[in-house]
Amino acid sequence: MEFNTEKELEKFIDSWTGVLDQGLKTQRGLLEIALTPYDLIFEKDINGDPIHKHLEKKQAKELLKSLDEDVIPLYKENDYKEGIKKAKKIKRLLLKNLEE
Repeated sequence: MEFNTEKELEKFIDSWTGVLDQGLKTQRGLLEIALTPYDLIFEKDINGDPIHKHLEKKQAKELLKSLDEDVIPLYKENDYKEGIKKAKKIKRLLLKNLEE
């Protein structure tokens, strides 16, 4: 029986492609979880105003610090561009709140 190395390698790669794709999707999902707590600041109060409008300056600064020290570096390390974009959007919003 003849062993075809190229054909066997192709089979091996094909068999692991699905597993790798699933692993990447799982990683992306886990990275997205890092911003889940920040979603709360976009919820609306009983008057229809977003919660971030009611944050005290100290709270906004703590959220900014967490974004800068934890979330954004994690996303940069994992080259998660979508997360970086969303984190920077949240950061701009918080900075705007501090100015008001």
